[in-house]
Amino acid sequence: MREVVDLFHDALGTNSYSRQIALEFQDGISNWIGSPSYKSLENILAEVRAALTRLARNPDLLARRKSEENMRRRENVFIIHGRDEAKWRELKDILRSEFRLNPVVLLEQPDAGCKTVIEKFEHYAPICSYAIAVFTPDDEVSSGGETYLQARPNVIYELGWFSARLSRTGVMLILKEGTSVFSDFGGIIQKRFAQNVSERIVEMKRDLVAAGVIDEV
Repeated sequence: MREVVDLFHDALGTNSYSRQIALEFQDGISNWIGSPSYKSLENILAEVRAALTRLARNPDLLARRKSEENMRRRENVFIIHGRDEAKWRELKDILRSEFRLNPVVLLEQPDAGCKTVIEKFEHYAPICSYAIAVFTPDDEVSSGGETYLQARPNVIYELGWFSARLSRTGVMLILKEGTSVFSDFGGIIQKRFAQNVSERIVEMKRDLVAAGVIDEV
């Protein structure tokens, strides 16, 4: 079943069919014998048929997917950041000088006719093969009598967008100590630093190599 889910993901990117098939499978094996129920198999087949029908009616879907992949250049790495300018500039310098990559910082890019920030984000994000988020303690939040520091909402949103678009293997999370992080991001590669991003440069290189963004030297 994993192969079926991966096939749809590879062909269509993030899609509802993959999610529903996985959910139906998990629901189907939640019995005392641990095997898919007949009903769950019927539901899975229904999802597969629906996907095939959609592809038959819209043959350009796969072509658009291929076009998006061609747009995405290997060396383009999107930098997600908050208010701490010193930290994202340090990361930008590291990506450029140490790894020979092309860091994409949204506020430094031309507007390209975009009228809103979200439009601009959606214009530049798809051309990137990888994303690195710098979480710094920008916002103070109080909840249930507890006060903690977290990253800006736009940083959280953009990391979630890239996680869905590129999967968890296509993103890296760099946190300054003292910054809280949502449990939903627990499966994302995380690097914690005390003062400077460069403290984690060796680990960053290792993970960029593993992700295929840079070559081992």
